[in-house]
Amino acid sequence: MNLVVKPLSKSLGVEVSGVDLASIDDSTFIELRDIFHQNLIAVVKGQNLTPAQQTAFSKRFGEIQYHISPEYLMDDQPEVMILSNEKKGGRYIGLPDGGSEWHSDHSYVEKPTGYTILHAIKVPKDGGDTEWTNMVRAYETLSNDMKGRLEGLTGVHSFNRLKNQRLTVPVRHMNDPEYYKRSPPDAFHPIVRTHPYTSQKALYISPRFTIGIKELDDDIAQPLLDELFDHIKNRSLVYRHRWSRGDLLMWDNRTTIHLALLGVPEGQSRRMHRTTVLGELPY
Repeated sequence: MNLVVKPLSKSLGVEVSGVDLASIDDSTFIELRDIFHQNLIAVVKGQNLTPAQQTAFSKRFGEIQYHISPEYLMDDQPEVMILSNEKKGGRYIGLPDGGSEWHSDHSYVEKPTGYTILHAIKVPKDGGDTEWTNMVRAYETLSNDMKGRLEGLTGVHSFNRLKNQRLTVPVRHMNDPEYYKRSPPDAFHPIVRTHPYTSQKALYISPRFTIGIKELDDDIAQPLLDELFDHIKNRSLVYRHRWSRGDLLMWDNRTTIHLALLGVPEGQSRRMHRTTVLGELPY
């Protein structure tokens, strides 16, 4: 297989063609993985993987990580989580609003997600775009003074929205105590983490999950987080993806955060199959 690679944007990402991920050989996989690591996200066009094939491809990166919301896992292939606005019997068949705030997947657990792989099965005519921010560049563009302030600091991450002063609770969870019972204990990760393969340093915070700084009182920690969150809003750091059916997009959660823009009109369907691969203890 001969990979054809072209940039997605000036900020991050590449588009890859010339490969069928259902039958990728070992040498081509290593080449793809290295390209992916250097560019933080990679979209492989024109894929038609079954859930089992997507799972098998994902396992080449490492151990599958399961989401804490089991109701959206595929019955016969639980490694795959369904993201969808479709309903059956009046109930959503998948997670309808996942990723609606900027975040890195599963940063609220001790060993967060290394990689996420999302396969576009049904794509609406309107809406449904996703954005990614380059957190390596976000760190590199900080002032030296700010880099010094962040050295040795630890972010506090929580799944529980009730602990996050920057969030509201979705209507469908307002009277759902079971939703909050599933929240694991807070996780603690360095605010600046190092990539285990490329040695790049990246900011490791997000408005969705980072609720504080372990070493600082809130009267100092929250303004500092606000300053960092303002910094990562810079559009020069962002790539916006307009999905096509058959896109298989991989992103590195160590070096990016992402946002699902939603906005799919009533009557249009969106269905994605998501697999996540366990990462390591951040350092």
